[in-house]
Formats: sequence, C-alpha cells, structure tokens
Amino acid sequence: MITAGLVLAGAAMLIGWVAGLARRTDTQVLLSTVAWTANIAAAVALTIAGALGLAGCRQRVDLDGLAGFGPATLSVDSLAGLFLVTSFAVAIPALAAAASPANRKRPRLPAAVAAALAAVAVIVTTDNFFVLLFGWEALTAAFFLMSGYDRDLPGRAEGSVITVAFGKASGAAVLMGALLLAAHTHTFTFAAGAVNPRSAAGQAAYVLLLLGFGIKVGLVHAHSWMPRGYAAAPGPARAVMAGVAVNVGFYGMWRTLEIMGAPPVWLICVVLVVGGVTAIQGIAHAAVHPDLAALISWSSVENSGMITVGFGAALVGAWAGEPKLTAAGLVAGTAQVMAHALGKTLLFVSASTIEQATATTDLDRLGGIVRRLPWSGTGLVIGSLTLAGLPLTAGFASEWFTLESLMQQFRVSSLAMHLCTAVAGALVALTIGIAGVTFVRVIGLTAFGPKRLGEPRIDRDFAAVDQQWVYRFACGALVLGCLGVAAFAPVQVRLIGHGLTSVVGSEAAGANAQPWVLAPVYAEFAALSPSWLWIVLPLMAVLAAGVAALFAKRNPFRARHVTPWSSASPGVDRGVGYSSFAYANPVRNVLSTVLLTRAELLGTAHESRSRAPAPGRLTYRVEVVDLVERYFSRGLLRSVRVVSRAARGLQSGRLDAYLAYLLIAVLAVIAVVIATS
Repeated sequence: MITAGLVLAGAAMLIGWVAGLARRTDTQVLLSTVAWTANIAAAVALTIAGALGLAGCRQRVDLDGLAGFGPATLSVDSLAGLFLVTSFAVAIPALAAAASPANRKRPRLPAAVAAALAAVAVIVTTDNFFVLLFGWEALTAAFFLMSGYDRDLPGRAEGSVITVAFGKASGAAVLMGALLLAAHTHTFTFAAGAVNPRSAAGQAAYVLLLLGFGIKVGLVHAHSWMPRGYAAAPGPARAVMAGVAVNVGFYGMWRTLEIMGAPPVWLICVVLVVGGVTAIQGIAHAAVHPDLAALISWSSVENSGMITVGFGAALVGAWAGEPKLTAAGLVAGTAQVMAHALGKTLLFVSASTIEQATATTDLDRLGGIVRRLPWSGTGLVIGSLTLAGLPLTAGFASEWFTLESLMQQFRVSSLAMHLCTAVAGALVALTIGIAGVTFVRVIGLTAFGPKRLGEPRIDRDFAAVDQQWVYRFACGALVLGCLGVAAFAPVQVRLIGHGLTSVVGSEAAGANAQPWVLAPVYAEFAALSPSWLWIVLPLMAVLAAGVAALFAKRNPFRARHVTPWSSASPGVDRGVGYSSFAYANPVRNVLSTVLLTRAELLGTAHESRSRAPAPGRLTYRVEVVDLVERYFSRGLLRSVRVVSRAARGLQSGRLDAYLAYLLIAVLAVIAVVIATS
C-alpha cells in the first residue's frame, strides 16, 4: 500500500502539471478533477497502510543501498502507522472538499498538494536519515509552491519566501544533527542507543534534531512563518499544510526520543518552557486578531506549544526512568495531535468556502454565517469547539491528558524539573482558558452573530459549494471525527497505545483504567469518561428542559418581547453592537505584556473651501505586535544582511580566488576532523 500511495501521488503531480499546460478550459477542468481524485486515492491507500501497520502487519519497500549512505527502506511500524492514520485520514475529506468545482480554476494546485502528500509519506515511513532529508526538502518545496500559488495577490510572495526560508533552516538543522549521529554510527540508518545523548556530540545532535522539527511545527522563535505561510496559501492547501503536513515535525520528535533516549535536564527544561511560551504566544495573538484565517493560523502555533509540552512531560519521564510518565506525556501529545488535525482541517475547509463566498475574512463582517452557509458554518462551530477543548469534542480529553501528565512532577526528584513543569503547567492552563474566550468570539460573533454594517454579499457560485454532496461529505466526516473521537475516546487511546509500543512498550495501555474510563496511565490518580459525558450531558439538558416546561405553566420557548437595553447590545436600532474588536479588548489589555498593546487617539483637522474651521475626525487605534519578531527576528535579520553584504564582496569573478576559497574550506574541514578524531 505504501507503493500504491506514492504512485498515485506521483500520478496526481504529473496530471496536475499537465493540466496547467492545457489551453482549453474544459481540458483543465477534466485533468484537475482527475488529479484531485488521484490525490484522494493516494490518501486512502496511505491510510490503509497505516492501519495495517497498527494492526501488526508490517510493510516494507526495500530501496537497496544509497551510494554509501547505508541500507534504506520504506516501512510501516506501529509509530509510523499511527502518524499515517492521523495525517491521511483527515486528508481524505480535506481533498474531497478541495476537489469542488470552485477550485478548478487552479489546475496546478493538485500537483503541489500531491508533492506534499508524497513527502509526508516518505518522511514517516523511512528508516534512513538521507531519505528523510530528501522528503523534508521535498516538503519544503511543496510548501513554497502552495503558499506562493496566488503570488499575484498582495502578501503572497512574502509569505511564500518566509515559508521556504524557515523550511530550509529546519532542513539544515536536521541535516547537521543527522551528520553528527552518522559520524558515530557510520550509517544514516536509524540506530537506537548508538550515541550517548548526554555526551557533547549526543547533546548537540539532540538539540539540532529538535530544533529542525520544532521549526517545522512553529515553535518560538520560529513561529513567524506559520501565520504568514498559511494565510498566503489558497484555502484548500491550508487544510493540507496544517492538518496533514505539519504532523511530520511531531513524528520527528517522537522518533528522536525512540532513537536517542532521555536528553539532559537542561534540554528538557528548554522544551517545556518553549512549549508553554509558544502556546500562550499563539493563543494571545489568535484571541485579538480580527481576521478569521489569521486567527486559525495563530491557533496552530498555540496547539504546537500544547503538543510540545506533552512531549516535554514524556522527556521528564524518560530522564527519571519512569516509563509510565513517558507514556502519559506521549499519550497526551498524540491525542492533541489528533484533535488538532481534525479541528484545524475542519476549520480551514469551512473557512475556505466562507472566504470564497463572501470575499472577506474580517470577523466584524461575517455575522450569521450559519444561517447563510449552513454546512460551512456548522464546520466552523464544531472546529472551534474542538480547538477550544470543550466537552463532547476531541480536544477536551487531549487537553485533560496534558494537564494530568504535568501534574506528575512529584514523581521526579529534580528541582529544575519541578520548576519547569510548574511553569509549563501554568502557561498551559492559562492558554486553555484564553482559547475558550477566543473561539467563543468566533462562534458567538461570526457563526451566530447578528447582521452587521457592511455585511458582504454572498457569491452564488461559491455559495453553491456549500450545497454540493462532496463538500457536505467532507464537512460531515470531519464533524463526525471531532465528535466521534470524544464519544469513543477509550478506543482512540487504545489506538494510540498500539502506536506507541515501539517507544514505551505496553505502558500506554494504562491510559484506559476501565473499558470506558480514561486515566493518566497512573491508576487511581484521576479519571475521566468522555463517553459517559456524551450520555449524561444530553440527559441533563433534556431534564432541565422538562423541569422548565413543568413549572413554567406555559410554553417555555415562547419569545418575550421587551424594549432593548440601549447599550452595546445587539438589536439596538442605531446599528451598534459588540464587535470582535470590542470582545477581544479585555484579552488585549490583560495580555498587554505579551502583545505589547499600544492604544492611541488620533485626530485630523479639516478645512472647508471658505477656510473656516471644520470639525475634525477622531480615530481610536490599537496595535499589537509579535514580541519575538520585533526583538529577536528583526535583529537576526539585520545580522544576516550584514553577513550577506560582506560575502558579496568575496564574489570577485576570478577563478583563482574561488579555488583559494575551496582550498581554505578543505583545510578547515581536515583540521576539524583531526581535532575531533
């Protein structure tokens, strides 16, 4: 099935490229449809391959020797199968939605998407660093093609350049880490336990690998590419980038722990703190951003931080020799990966249709979307509830697992671990609270909000997508995934336990305390049953409605008409009401340290033709900035420019000068090798 999936993805690339060369519109539409169909078939094949790997049917494709880089295969073990199912199961409905007629004006887009799918499959299934790097660079190229597809639109070129720049930086870090390991193992093949992770070389390799994978998932200080890259990509490509492709970064972290074991204490503390800071940084900007697409993109930064904190808890367990704690952290992180994949794919699929139908993503202009685009609006609501981590959705149990894994800090003896885990736990708890406020803003003001001034007209051609059966299948499948994973959370945890067998053995099975009850691996520490919540909460709602009907002595649902309160309440005839800006203002002020909030009142004076004084206009402006970008990234960029100008002076155009540079480089390499041998 691995070969079938890669062949189908390759066929989609070829057909999509040919579709872009076709001159006739009907030919482009036909070839584009065939390319999207091939992409869907590839995702189905790779999902089946992952399911077979989880079931114990290990598949293997031998690539023979790679010119001295060691033996290489594409194989699906339990961990690879887990990430294949997680990534490509959500890719199927996302690709089905992308195949709608509204997207056929982009004939080459399925080729770029196919390249991303093939690269993800190669990265997850390979057992050789050289092949992994090949897939990593291919994924960077695919991200560049997707984010730069609409390069004629404002901001798209900048977003694609930033995306490829960070992608190349992540590839360089992974390459250097792999080279350090290969210098000791004399092969690029994954070799568990071959290098001491607490030696100088082992620590350097560990740092470089986690840095490379962390850049891909958007951890601070490398989160800047994610909001810009996602916003620059066409709507259908965003779902693939966020819900499918980014998962390879988390897979790389999980595989690094399996290969290298427990890192030193200082690195674990860095992972925990960086994860917590990333989470609060992402949700702070999502909470105040007025643009729907940007809000969803910043939420990806927040989820990356949450998942990394779970991974950090697993590192604590590995260092302390507590396999149950390692299992608790990895179960929490993997459950959050699944919730993010489902919720983020659903949000981007829904937001893509909303953006195309209304020609805007301004939250203050998108009131009542559920009434005008019911399927897209429903997807927006369920996806928001999932990423907010509210009960009856997949995000609830995963965030609970994360908090429970951080509460196990008393099981280790290191004071540094205690402090860093406490900091990460506080940041995660604050993040979860603000996430609820953030997505209530989206649901209350956008999905169910009242009509607003300047409300956009609905484009009938794009609004028709909301009524197509293919799009309804996509939204329906993702909605069922977000809700069904919560209802059958014990089944999900057992699936995760099978996938983590190669890392923690059977310890993850302890996350099921009873058939329908979850526990944080440790028995009798805490318990939760999302499945029973699906039974109890609806029954409580029915009971409350019955009691209200019994004691109301009349129809409790009858509307009572009163004069509206003349405030910012909706319904006031002056056309005012709470906007997304006003709703986010408390968060903007409470987190002013994180957002560097600055407010100012601007006034402009006007003169009439008779030069008599005329009343001026007052403008209230509030700005927030990315703290890391302003005080770190810009300084780094200035340093890079200085180095670039200096390097430009070395380009003399003389062959003898270039040969001298080459000789100096060779001598330097020889000196380093001799000194470290």
